[in-house]
Amino acid sequence: MVRYIAANSDSRFDIGFVEWTAFLFPCRSRRSLIMNRIWRTMQVLTTLAVLAGVSACATLDPYTPPIKDADGNVIPRSINSIETVMLGGVAQTITIRGVDRTKPVLLHLHGGPGLPSSPWATWNNYYADLESNFVLVHWDQRGAGKSYSQNLTADDMHVMNFVSDTLQLTDLLRERFKQDKIFLWGHSWGSGLGFETLTVNSEPYHAFFASAVRPDWNTSQILGYERVLQLARQEADTKAVKALTAIRPFDPNNREHLDVRGQIQSQYHVGNFHTEGLEQEWLDYAIKGGSPEYPRSTVRNTMAGIAFSRETIGLEIIKSGYDHVLDFPVSTIPVFFFAGRYDCETPGELAEDYFERLEAPAKSFTWFENSAHNMQYDEPEKFNQEIIRIAQEVLNP
Repeated sequence: MVRYIAANSDSRFDIGFVEWTAFLFPCRSRRSLIMNRIWRTMQVLTTLAVLAGVSACATLDPYTPPIKDADGNVIPRSINSIETVMLGGVAQTITIRGVDRTKPVLLHLHGGPGLPSSPWATWNNYYADLESNFVLVHWDQRGAGKSYSQNLTADDMHVMNFVSDTLQLTDLLRERFKQDKIFLWGHSWGSGLGFETLTVNSEPYHAFFASAVRPDWNTSQILGYERVLQLARQEADTKAVKALTAIRPFDPNNREHLDVRGQIQSQYHVGNFHTEGLEQEWLDYAIKGGSPEYPRSTVRNTMAGIAFSRETIGLEIIKSGYDHVLDFPVSTIPVFFFAGRYDCETPGELAEDYFERLEAPAKSFTWFENSAHNMQYDEPEKFNQEIIRIAQEVLNP
């Protein structure tokens, strides 16, 4: 098991690998440019909603569109639903989509913690190929998105709560869709949650897809910083170089240091997205109410969940100091790694080193040459096809 030290505590306890990023949890004094944009827009939207009493957009209920054939008819065995399930005594939301409900289940563990993937479940049909081959489940983890509640406390937000939720949701899905095992996909923080879940029980899973893995918090953060500084020097960007050298020695546990690096990562397209303009498109889609799964009426909960996660699990994990090579050296199920070549948030070189050391019955490592942190959006066709190909090989060895 991985050992962590809780913030503001001298006690040690067993929890899993955790990712915390400045993009999602900006420091109070110097938020990243992207998060400032989100925060200001969300504040304006929620303020207008309050002033208007009940706005038109606030009356819209979240829904996920039906899956139709080429003639516009709903596919008979398809599934499209947004549902509430009780996990660990906490009401949590799942979005389920699939062309055929008898296909293998793929449970997606989103990143953050605190940022659900479900607002983008149907954005630009990025997940359409996965929906054709799996029953794809987007889960708003406790404290995130529609699973946020003011009744949650810090005691509800320890990593082992998330692990327990993952296993409970897995069992619910196995029973509902009559499958002995399902596939698990974790991205970023979700990859860490996945690895920690496997340390408790890997039996319910065919295999684990781990994208944007951070196997070592401190080394990963420092390497990302050095790579961004190198880019700034290559570009002769004196402003960026000055900002980065001002925080030397870089402290991977310092929120302001992480935030400064995060701003410049975004500028050079080596943070969350590598494709020009895609990050802004991604943000605008959610902020401007383009997502049927997340109309503007959900803005308040989403932002409250990000802030709450930042101040609870975020504080718990930022002082981590784990090493997956030492703490999770052997997997009893196949593990498949995905990494973006331009990702300075979770540099793929470290994930590749971990891949080479990890013992597993089957494993592979795939580089996405035109991606940063979110390869599922930078290179969606390749990402989806790799998942589909590998799953077919696992099911039909």
